[in-house]
Amino acid sequence: MSRDDDAARMELGADAWHQDEDGEYYIDCPECGSAATLPNVINHGRCNGYLDQDESDTEVDEAAMSCTANLALELVYTSDPDASGAEEAVGGE
Repeated sequence: MSRDDDAARMELGADAWHQDEDGEYYIDCPECGSAATLPNVINHGRCNGYLDQDESDTEVDEAAMSCTANLALELVYTSDPDASGAEEAVGGE
């Protein structure tokens, strides 16, 4: 997915992630509400509801539905040079 300035963005907290009985992590699709498993978002950029339209073997609890959302995950981080213990953990001094 290309980085579009008009794309809606949301911050996911710890409660946004769910785990199914197989141990697979997913979030709820912001457009249709179906499960969006981590592998499907990474590999296809789509939720399970969208993929279920084309693949009957997609494991999804929801009924087949129409969804047009293109999904992507972005990892954002900052380095905190003032964090206590950082030097001790790296250098052992």
